[in-house]
Amino acid sequence: MLKLVILSRDAHRYADLWSQQHANQDVTLLLSTAQPEDVIKHHQANEVRILLADPDLAVQVIDHLPNLVWCQSAWAGNAPLLQHPKQDYMLSSVKGIFAQLMSEYVLSYVLAHVRQHTSLRVLQTQQQWQPPHIASISQITIGILGLGHIANGMLPVLATLNANVIGLSRRATPPTDFTNIPMFTDAQRHEFIEQCDVLVNLLPDTQHTREFITQELIDGLSPQPRLFINAGRGSIIADEVLLSALEQQVFVAAVLDVFTQEPLAPEHEFWHHPRITVTQHTAAISVPDDVMQIFIDNLARFTQGQTPHYIMNWEQGY
Repeated sequence: MLKLVILSRDAHRYADLWSQQHANQDVTLLLSTAQPEDVIKHHQANEVRILLADPDLAVQVIDHLPNLVWCQSAWAGNAPLLQHPKQDYMLSSVKGIFAQLMSEYVLSYVLAHVRQHTSLRVLQTQQQWQPPHIASISQITIGILGLGHIANGMLPVLATLNANVIGLSRRATPPTDFTNIPMFTDAQRHEFIEQCDVLVNLLPDTQHTREFITQELIDGLSPQPRLFINAGRGSIIADEVLLSALEQQVFVAAVLDVFTQEPLAPEHEFWHHPRITVTQHTAAISVPDDVMQIFIDNLARFTQGQTPHYIMNWEQGY
C-alpha cells in the first residue's frame, strides 16, 4: 500500500476531495495537514512515497521523506523545490487550469490601460471635463514573454477582441492554433519589447530567465506609454531596474503580481509608487478542486506504472 501525505494550506479541502473521489485502492492517505512539522514528526514519514503539496511547504519536509518517489505540486511555479538539492524524485506541476483566471487578470488591466481608467479617475477627482484619447485593444500590440501553456489559453480571448499579439520564447515556435503570431527569440528581446504597447511577462523562474530584463536593455529602449504586466515571476527584473524603467518612461506603468521577495515588505517602495499597481500574487490562484482532478488523473497513471503528466525538468526549471 502506497502512503500519501497532503501538505497544503488547503489541506482540509484536499482531504474532503480525496474522500469524495473514492480514491485509488492502492494508496492510503497517511496525513493531511498545513503544518510541515506534522509531517516531519510523523512516525511513518520514511514510508511516504507520494506527496501532494504547496511547494513552499514541501521544501521544508523534503529532506525528511527519504523514500519519496513522486511529488505533485499544487502550484504552477515550483522554484522552492527546483532550487533544493534533493532531486531524486519526480516532481509534477499543474497545467491547464489557469487560463481562465490569467485571461481575466491580464485583460482587465490591458483594457483599463487602453480605456484610460486612471486618467479618467484623476479627471473626475479634479472635476475637469477633458476627455483623454481612448484607443481600442485592436490598435495596440500585446507582447507575451513566455508564450507557453498558460499564454496559449489566453490567445482565443485576445483573438476575439482582434488584439495584435506577438510572442517570445526560447524556441520561438508559434502555438499550434495560432501559427500566424510573430515569434521572437531571447536574443531578439530588444526588438520584441520595442514593438510592444503592453508587455506581459509569463516566464517561469529559471536560471535562464532571472534578470531577463536588464538595465542595459532598458537603457536601449525608447520611451513610450508602454504598460508592463508581470504575472510570471518577480525575478525577471530587478526592483531597481523596474524603477529605472518607470523613471525613464520605458514603462508608463507597471502591474505587478509577483516579486523577488514575497510577501512584499511593508516598507518597500512599490507600495507607494504612483505608477505601480500591486496585486499580491492573485492573478491565477490554484483551486483545490482543479488541482485534485489533475492529481487523481496523475495518480492513476502513477499506480499503473506510467509517468504522471507535467513532470518538471530539473535542469530547465519548467
